[in-house]
Parts: sequence; C-alpha cells; structure tokens
Amino acid sequence: MSLILSKKIYDVKQIPKKTGIYFFIDNNNTPIYIGKSLDINKRINQHLKDKSNKSEKIRSKYNHIRYLETKSEMLALLIESQEIKRNKPILNRKLRKKRTNAHVNFYTDSSGYYGLRISKKNKDTITSFQSTRKAKSFISYISDKFNLCKKINSINKENYCCYAISSSENSTICCEKESLKSYNQRFIEMKNSITLPKKKFLIIDKNYKKPYPFVSVDNGTIEGYGFLKNSCSEYSANLKRLDFITKDEIIIIKNFYKKNFNNLHIYYIK
Repeated sequence: MSLILSKKIYDVKQIPKKTGIYFFIDNNNTPIYIGKSLDINKRINQHLKDKSNKSEKIRSKYNHIRYLETKSEMLALLIESQEIKRNKPILNRKLRKKRTNAHVNFYTDSSGYYGLRISKKNKDTITSFQSTRKAKSFISYISDKFNLCKKINSINKENYCCYAISSSENSTICCEKESLKSYNQRFIEMKNSITLPKKKFLIIDKNYKKPYPFVSVDNGTIEGYGFLKNSCSEYSANLKRLDFITKDEIIIIKNFYKKNFNNLHIYYIK
C-alpha cells in the first residue's frame, strides 16, 4: 500500500468517528473493499450489520480493517478513487466505467436570455450526469437557488415563463420582464459558481483548523492534494501528486465544488 495507514484493526471500537477512508483486508493482506465516510466508525459498523449481499461478502472475506483519517471529505473522495484504482478491490463496483449520458449545455434563447438545456451532445457543456432525471433535478435546484426561469432552463413546459417559480409566489410575473442584463448577470453568477476556472489554482477547504486541506487544479486537470500549513505559495512542498489522472477525479472535484462552493476558497497561482 502506498499510504501510511493505521495498524491492523480487529476491534471496530478502535476506529474513530472521523472523516476518512477505510479498507477491509483479507488473510492475504489484500484489500477487498475500500470506502469513505464522514464517520468511518459508523459506516464500518453498517457494513458489519447490514444484510445486503455486498456486506455479507465483506463479512465472509475480511480478516482485519485499516483506515486513514483525511480530515476533509474532499480529500477522502479523491484518495478513495486513487486507492480503488491502485488496489482493484474485488467488491468495489466503482471500478466499473461510468458513462455520462445527459449533458447540461449552455444556450441563448431567441430573446437573448441565457439558459440551460439537456442534451446527449457534449457541446457548450457546463456539467454532465449519468441520467436525464439527475440532470433535471440539478437544473431545478440551481434555478431555485439563483431565481432563474425554469422555462428558459428547459424543465418547465407550461404556457408562460416561470410557472414553477411564480406559482409558489402566487404571482404570474414573468422573469422575462426583468431586464436582459440583470437576468443574464445572475445566470453568469450561477455558471461561475459551478464551473472550475481554466487556470491553475488551489481549492482550499477552510472549514477546518490549520493545516487546511487543499486540492491543486491545473487547467482542468487535478494535479494532486495536500495540507497547507503556512502560505499558499508553499503548496508544492506539501503536494501529493495523483498516480492516476482520469475523468473520475475531475468529476469528483467538480461535483464537490458545485455542492460546496460557498465554503471553499479559490487561490490562483500565477
């Protein structure tokens, strides 16, 4: 194994209620299942008590457990993906290739308003999902969050604009009565909140005390991760570079960013 993990754990009570990744390991010291959780003690107990087919296989095959505290969910997600690729555990379904079938694309309507629409074509794509249902759910959520028109965003088919929004407000005011400049500016704010910049930068999770967990992104590629003790300019000395650079890692960080951008700090590297 490439990481400094805990000693062999036979008693689950020794596992902390912390954020991290965990390894179920067999008699040959081979990981058979790798997972992550905000509470690894609770999640491991669920595996050991659950009656699902996967949990039964874990119980029948594992000899002991190891774990690694990551402090941050962002790092846990990234390290889990790397360790699954490295160890290829037999019980991890995440090794199967995931296809994105529904792209959320940017467009401009006939009146000049910016909008979103779902397509199988990967053109002007803001983000992608495995299903149309998940793409619609995302558009509905982001429309509510930024008060955007669900008709322009292609998920409401009523006769007049903003039915899904205005009905809850008991109003028939259409957002297209708002100035084009004002509406499109709000749309751009939404777009910037879910799109990773095409530059070199650090995503820093400051919800924790120092050292701060960070992920390094270089022009759309995930470079690595680590912890910042002092200045952001010294990040390279604390950078653990990824061994496997795939679309999985990009999707993980994009999804985490768009769900948690209000709690993250972006530091651009010149």
